[in-house]
Parts: sequence; structure tokens; C-alpha cells
Amino acid sequence: MEGIVTREEDVLEALDKPRAVYAVLQRVDPNNKSTEALQALLMRMRSEGKVKFDIKTGKWSRAG
Repeated sequence: MEGIVTREEDVLEALDKPRAVYAVLQRVDPNNKSTEALQALLMRMRSEGKVKFDIKTGKWSRAG
């Protein structure tokens, strides 16, 4: 897969407010149409306690 690697810092910066995964992708890598790598990163960050997912709204946000 070509392109820039999405960094945790960029994801946390994009989560200045709760956002859906596609909205996060548009902020960190607007040329990328695939959310797979971002979703994998978000899941890893969630298991590390850095972000959280609200199942009711379908949005990711910073933990804490």
C-alpha cells in the first residue's frame, strides 16, 4: 500500500471533537479512500486506552 503512514499524533489531533471514521480519514489523509488501515490503528489505540468509540453515535474521540 502506497502513501503516507497515518500517525497516532495526527489521529489524536483530528479528534479535536468526536468524529466518524471517514471524517477522521478526511482530516488525516484526504486522498485515501480506504478506511481499513485507519480502523486498524484506531482499534490498536483503543486497546491502549488512547481513544474511545461511542457505539450509540458511531464516533471516535480522545480518551480521558
